[in-house]
Amino acid sequence: MKPVRFGVVFTASGRQADPREAGRAARLAEEAGLDSFLVWDHYMLPQTSRTLEALALLGYLAGRTERIRLGTCVTPLPLRPPGVLAKTVATLDVVSGGRIILGVGAGWHRPEFEAYSEWLDDAARVDKTEEALRLLIDLWTKPNVSFSGRYYRVRDAALEPKPVQRPHPPLWFGTVRRRMLRLMVEFGSGWIPINLSSEEYASVREGLIGRVRSGFVFANVCWPSSSEAEMRKRMADFQRAGCDYYLEVLGDDYERQIEWMSGLGRAV
Repeated sequence: MKPVRFGVVFTASGRQADPREAGRAARLAEEAGLDSFLVWDHYMLPQTSRTLEALALLGYLAGRTERIRLGTCVTPLPLRPPGVLAKTVATLDVVSGGRIILGVGAGWHRPEFEAYSEWLDDAARVDKTEEALRLLIDLWTKPNVSFSGRYYRVRDAALEPKPVQRPHPPLWFGTVRRRMLRLMVEFGSGWIPINLSSEEYASVREGLIGRVRSGFVFANVCWPSSSEAEMRKRMADFQRAGCDYYLEVLGDDYERQIEWMSGLGRAV
């Protein structure tokens, strides 16, 4: 089995919609030797509309940290104009020194889309996600881009400076749906589902073996563990299922979660 890397997910919502807490948690995670600090990317959630804008928050965290990788878990691509998203992510990669991960999803919370964008059915949102992915990658990798799709059109767009990471920042997909998994195989460098059992994880992963690119990251996100023993068991279960990158959503007692995870990282 491959060694497991560790990361955490900060909700940036409710009581965690606090940049000081985000900065403190990110620094603790970095000091503990964790690999990544990801944030939820939502404007509205079923339980609260108190949220921090994820990409702006990552810019703040880039200035508060030095080594830990920063990213989203995950960004609903149809929510924002892809050209604006491409420029923002490229700038974040530059200011962070090449530490940005873009989580990819098609979106799921209808009120959020109706408030800030446009809600379409599942198939259309995946279509928009595919167009957005193609446009993002073109803007990050080509000197000049013209694009004409069903949903997005761009004429003579130049994006400079390019991201530090080449060919572009990693794209980690938070999905288990068939069409999104096909897009992940084509464009992605990581898989970051949430709330799967280890058996479900192993089943989906089996269908991906031999289809993904070299260096692909098989990650997984769990809800907060209540004890170090629970975290250790979860991590071991998912490692046996083929996960090589274990993350947890940070709860109110995130200091202990980070401490436990640091200990597990030293042990594996």
